Amino acid sequence: MTAAIETRGATAPRFSGARLSRFLRSPLTVVAFIIGGVLCGIYFPAFSKALAPIGSTYLNLLKMVVLPFIVSSVIFSMRSMVRNPESAGYLVKVAGAVVAVSFLAVAVAGSVTLAIKPGEINDQQSRIELGKVLNSQGHVATDLQMSLAPVAASKAGPSPFANILDLVPSNVFSALSSGDTIKVLLFCLLFGLAVGHVPHSVSTSLADALDTVYRACIILTHWFNVLLPFASFAMIADQTAAIGIEPLRLMIDFLMVLGLATLLCLVLSIAVIAARSRSSLWTTLKAHQPVLMMAIATRSSVACIPWIIDLLSERLKFNRVVVELLVPLQTALLRAGPIMLYVCGTIFIAQLYGRPLGIGEFALIGVASVLIGLTTAGMSGIVVLSQMAILCGYLGLPFEAAFALFLAVDSLSDTMRTLTIVSSVAAATAAIAPLGTSAEHE
Repeated sequence: MTAAIETRGATAPRFSGARLSRFLRSPLTVVAFIIGGVLCGIYFPAFSKALAPIGSTYLNLLKMVVLPFIVSSVIFSMRSMVRNPESAGYLVKVAGAVVAVSFLAVAVAGSVTLAIKPGEINDQQSRIELGKVLNSQGHVATDLQMSLAPVAASKAGPSPFANILDLVPSNVFSALSSGDTIKVLLFCLLFGLAVGHVPHSVSTSLADALDTVYRACIILTHWFNVLLPFASFAMIADQTAAIGIEPLRLMIDFLMVLGLATLLCLVLSIAVIAARSRSSLWTTLKAHQPVLMMAIATRSSVACIPWIIDLLSERLKFNRVVVELLVPLQTALLRAGPIMLYVCGTIFIAQLYGRPLGIGEFALIGVASVLIGLTTAGMSGIVVLSQMAILCGYLGLPFEAAFALFLAVDSLSDTMRTLTIVSSVAAATAAIAPLGTSAEHE
């Protein structure tokens, strides 16, 4: 009897800890903390800005795990796929997915923007207030002190191919230390390809070491997931305090267009994954909850890589080896979120200044957005926004004046971009990877 009581007493803390862990991992808990963060940012802006280091620390913890996770999973998966005669077919399908998803993003964003016309402001008072917000941002906004009149064509911007040549790392250790994901990914693909041609008996020890690193990273991500509600509260509160209410009101139409385009991509992605996994739409949507919450909280597609892999391999039972290779690769290549921003943003600026666009200019916006979008992997939000200047330069639009508007709502648009990237990567991977679990790494 005494032993039984002691046993129950010993197991009670573990049971309580498990219940607390499930509570903190619940999507409803994360949503509640996000709502609390929004309210805190509105009513207590000073306190909310003081919470910024908490969110930054959490993002650093995630980034700390992501790079070793990518290195171990990509090299291991590439080694396994080299021995698979179907591996070349997967890479060809990735190229097809990049083209298809990129131009689908162009079509969705362009159609929604042209249908809703967020840049056409007919209310004179709204135009005056918009000009005041722009001119309050400093000298970059002085061009818009007039009533948003059309402007003369300016000189062409830099080539959209300028950044493509900078993808090959001259020093992989420097790329690792700076967190340059796309350079690290290219190294891992080439190194994994080479390891795949090393005799099996020699490469087994390396494979075991990579498997250990991979599993340790998975454990760390699960531990960090417990902290997500608190980090979400801190990050959302800081973002809300920084944005304020006025820019949101003035840019509500643009955010509505970008949000609708994001929703369409998300619905289409879930439908593709449901069809490929032979699951119901509701089951697939429930499986997406941790990934979507992580995307909203962190606004980092790279930080979501472990969760996308877990979604497809553990929850929906796609082949783990293929998923581990394709998810990091397609996260770097499928840039549907930035592409939609460039299409919506450029057309928005043209409408803002009353600049009519012809068929040739629409085609230029679509193709250039895809090319520029491919170079945005690893870029921060402000740098991603600045790339829109290339498109505006080709069309003779004054992006410098409108930059203040996009910068004011970048936190929200960045969240939508991340959701689009994460959902499109998951859908493209599900469209390529076969069903069938691979619980053990060889």
